[in-house]
Amino acid sequence: MISVLGVDVGGTKVAMAPVDRAGNQLAPVLVDASRTEDQAAVLAGLETSLKHALSEFERFEPKAFGLAWAGTVDSQRGIVVASPNLPLQNVPLAFLLEKALGLPVVLENDVNAAVRAEATVGAAAGLRHVVMLALGTGVGGGLWLDGRVYQGANGGAAELGHMIVRAGGLPCPCGSHGCLEVYTSGRALVRYAAARAGDPALDPSGELTALQEQGRLTGAAVTRLAAAGDRAALDAVHELARWLGAGLVSVTNVFDPDMIVVGGGVSDLGELLLAPARDAVRKLAMRPGRDKVRVEVAHLGNRAGLVGGALTAWHVLGDTVLAPPGAGELT
Repeated sequence: MISVLGVDVGGTKVAMAPVDRAGNQLAPVLVDASRTEDQAAVLAGLETSLKHALSEFERFEPKAFGLAWAGTVDSQRGIVVASPNLPLQNVPLAFLLEKALGLPVVLENDVNAAVRAEATVGAAAGLRHVVMLALGTGVGGGLWLDGRVYQGANGGAAELGHMIVRAGGLPCPCGSHGCLEVYTSGRALVRYAAARAGDPALDPSGELTALQEQGRLTGAAVTRLAAAGDRAALDAVHELARWLGAGLVSVTNVFDPDMIVVGGGVSDLGELLLAPARDAVRKLAMRPGRDKVRVEVAHLGNRAGLVGGALTAWHVLGDTVLAPPGAGELT
C-alpha cells in the first residue's frame, strides 16, 4: 500500500495523516504544535513535524506530501505568497521541503483543499459545482467548478469572506469595510453574544453575562448555550445567520452551484445556523439557483484540509510519481 501524507498547517498546529488515492484516511491524525516565532522557526518546525510523520506512518509507504496552507499560495510554483497566521511571505515552501525531505511536495490553499475533499468524499461527493465557506476565526472560501478547483489568474480566487455585504460597514482585518468575514466569523458570534449579555429580556438566566465577566465567552460557549435553547445565544446565532444568508444569496447568484458547503468551527451550530440562512436563499436568490442549490454542513470537519491536501497531491503527481513499483510493466 502506498499513500500521500496529507498535512494541514495552521497557526497553532500541524495535523498529518496518510491518505490513499480514493481519499480514505488510513491512520489517526498525528498532531504537532506549530512554531511561529519567525520564518526560520516555521520552516524548521515543519521539517521536524514532517520527518516525524514519515517515521510514524512508514508502514503506509508515503510517496509525497500534500500541504493545505491557510493563506494565498501559488500552487503551480509551490510558493506561500502570504499567510495570515504564520510569518511566511513569498517563500518557495514546496522546493525547500522537497530538498530537506527527498519527496515531492504539493502545496494548496487550505479551503481549496477542503472543497476538493468535500466534493470527492464529503458532503458534496460526486457534484461538479460546489462552493465552500469555512467559518472560523476568519472566513475562507473554496470553489469547485466543473469538477475542478478554481484558483483564478493569480491563485487568489475564492476570498469569499471578503465580499462586501455592508458598504461602509465594520472594518475588516483585510483593510476593507463591511466584509462577510466581519459578520459571520467566530469573532462575530462572540460579539453578537456580548451585546446581549446583561439584557434582562434576552438573558434572564444571566449565563451569557457570567461567561463574559469570567472571560470565558467564546464561540464554543455560545454554541453550547444555543443548542441548550438559551434565548440570548439563539438571538446571537440568528443575527449571524442573517448575514450568512446575505452572503449565500450572492454566492448562489454568482456561481449557481449544486451545493454550498459550510464548514469551520462556526458550522458546529448546524441547523440553528443553516436553516435561517437557507430560508434567505430560498426567498432572495434568483431562479433557478434558489430552487435547486443545497446548503449543507461539511462532513469531514477539521479533517477536510488534510484529506484535500493529500487528494491534491494525488491529482497533481498522478501515476508518474505515485504508481507502485512494477505498475504498468509488461509481463
